[in-house]
Amino acid sequence: MANPIRRITHRFFKDETASLVAEAVIMLPLLVWWYVGGLVFFHGYEARNVNMKAAYTVSDMLSREDAAVGPAYVEGLGNIYAYLIAGSGFDSEVRVTLLRCSDNCNAGATDRELRTDWSYSTGSRPPLTDADLTGYAEVIPVMPLGDRVILLESKANYQAAFNVGLTADNFENVLVTRPRFVPKIPWDPSL
Repeated sequence: MANPIRRITHRFFKDETASLVAEAVIMLPLLVWWYVGGLVFFHGYEARNVNMKAAYTVSDMLSREDAAVGPAYVEGLGNIYAYLIAGSGFDSEVRVTLLRCSDNCNAGATDRELRTDWSYSTGSRPPLTDADLTGYAEVIPVMPLGDRVILLESKANYQAAFNVGLTADNFENVLVTRPRFVPKIPWDPSL
């Protein structure tokens, strides 16, 4: 009894004839999923990279300002940011804060005091207050007493073109940049 079963099994594994249609029906969906999935994952990483570069560009633009800025200027920065990431398929917002170290700015100080000079958001997030800055202590570098830095937060909602296991994501960047040409960028609400 075992000999006929072995012979049938041996003949099955030695048989090299096949049906191309049956193989295509089995493999084509897997190949299509693999190809589309590769494109979606590549696009997701590309969108994250474009988002980061756009945030650095906007932060650098603001750091080069030597005159007063206002809500219209920050809205313009938000529009530039949205334009730079427009091909990536997501909505965006920018929050800009000028802050300073007002007390205990030494390296390793856990109780340093950070204060906001001004803050403005182009989206739904409220402007930062002094109380909100405690959560940013590890992001903001050590700086001399009275020195100012620009804290730029960008947020973009990303949605993949196809559902291949990559979920919707929020790309958020927090950048700290020092003003280049002036010690303080003044805020003028009328601009």
